[in-house]
Amino acid sequence: MSDLLEFEIENVLPSDAVQDCYDLALNHRQETEYLRRIAPAVVESLSKMKLFRMGLSKSLGGWENTPVETLKVYEHLASAEASAAWIVWNNHLACTFGRFLDKTSFEEVYKDPTHIYANSARPEGTAQTLSDGYLVSGRWTLVSGCELADWFVLRCLVLSEGSPKTLGPGAKLKLFFIPKQDIEIIDTWNVGGLNGTGSHDVVVKDAFVKPQYAVDFDSPVVIDSAYNRLPIGCINAAGCAAMALGVLKAATDDLTELCLERVTPGKNPDLRDRSTVQSAIANSKTLLASKRLQLHHSIEKLWIEAQNRNTFSDKQLADVWAASCAAATEARSMVSEIYAVAGTVSLYKKHRIERAHRDIHAILQHGIIQPHWQAQAGMAYVGLKPTAAMFRI
Repeated sequence: MSDLLEFEIENVLPSDAVQDCYDLALNHRQETEYLRRIAPAVVESLSKMKLFRMGLSKSLGGWENTPVETLKVYEHLASAEASAAWIVWNNHLACTFGRFLDKTSFEEVYKDPTHIYANSARPEGTAQTLSDGYLVSGRWTLVSGCELADWFVLRCLVLSEGSPKTLGPGAKLKLFFIPKQDIEIIDTWNVGGLNGTGSHDVVVKDAFVKPQYAVDFDSPVVIDSAYNRLPIGCINAAGCAAMALGVLKAATDDLTELCLERVTPGKNPDLRDRSTVQSAIANSKTLLASKRLQLHHSIEKLWIEAQNRNTFSDKQLADVWAASCAAATEARSMVSEIYAVAGTVSLYKKHRIERAHRDIHAILQHGIIQPHWQAQAGMAYVGLKPTAAMFRI
């Protein structure tokens, strides 16, 4: 890559950089679906534009500026191919976990600009404590992008003398950074929605991990920056919501295009003449604009506080959780309505509506966007202390 191209990439907004990736993702939708992982040309483009590294510091090719930009990337990319957006979003999370590493380990994990990351926050493995590190074993489900990844961040129950042997009160959990050579992939991803994410199971058998590659959410943040001060939980939820909005946009645009294309002479009413279709398009456009604005505004408030080194209030965090849950759930309902009013065209895979319907239901299976987070936000609004561990992290 030329120095000029490097300069151009470094000085472009991620939401602008994603446009070329959008076109590729759209053109390679069938290949992504067939492979059950992101088409190689799309992966190459996302990597070249550094969209896998938005959660890192600038010195390592990250964005490290307003997180609203990352939401714009997820939404725009999801409107072309939700699976590609999902992998970019998942990489952002794996990169934000790196804030808890010491400086040497951080640079080792993220030094290669071509590297891609995968993670699982489910504590489906165990880490036996040794005198000089940990011995990690386990099988993790739903590890998105595992076939593409060079490093994995996997959560484990830490076992030591006298510690709980099962999850529950007193259990100690850590995230372990493990290179791909210690990972075995089990082909289990045979699904409908988000088929292109390649979210197979992964197995680790007695992999030795040094202490500096094992962190938890209480570990110190060595590299202090406004971006690293942002809360991981609700930022992750906002990203999930942004993808849901992107999928809704794809369905809305597809239905609009079908209305404009299917204009026929004669007495029979066309698709665009149906009041249900007209109402669905109008409602969808309004929902998209309003939920996007609410989501971005709540995130921007956190960004201002992070820049000023202020502590986030529970109500500020609740604004993000509530906006995220509402945007995602209402987007899902709207996509289902579009699927219904479009009639039989919704059944055909050549139309984006069909894929949008599958993808948005898969997106909303993620734990970070479940209804209980809306209840947690409500607790903050009525003067109670939210109890979920990830509410403030």
